[in-house]
Amino acid sequence: MVVIHAYLHVLPEKRELFLDHVQDLITNSKAEEGNLTYHLYEDTKEKTKFVMVEEWRDEAAVKFHNQTDHFTNFGTKARDWFATPPQVQQFAISRKY
Repeated sequence: MVVIHAYLHVLPEKRELFLDHVQDLITNSKAEEGNLTYHLYEDTKEKTKFVMVEEWRDEAAVKFHNQTDHFTNFGTKARDWFATPPQVQQFAISRKY
């Protein structure tokens, strides 16, 4: 299994636009065969900070996801919505407790 944490800091004036468009990414990503979970969480204190938590069956599922239209289109649209570049951490998981 592969777990991904994507830390996203959105510009305040782009927050609503981000939230409107990210829903399509979430819905389509959850429908992918190799996806186990795909959730967006908002910071309780800073409403422009989010973390996307993803679980994938394997690395092949991640590679497939990264080439989908919904992922690449969102990345192109959202490029100018971030206050800082997204920070992504990826973990290869051998066991889930």
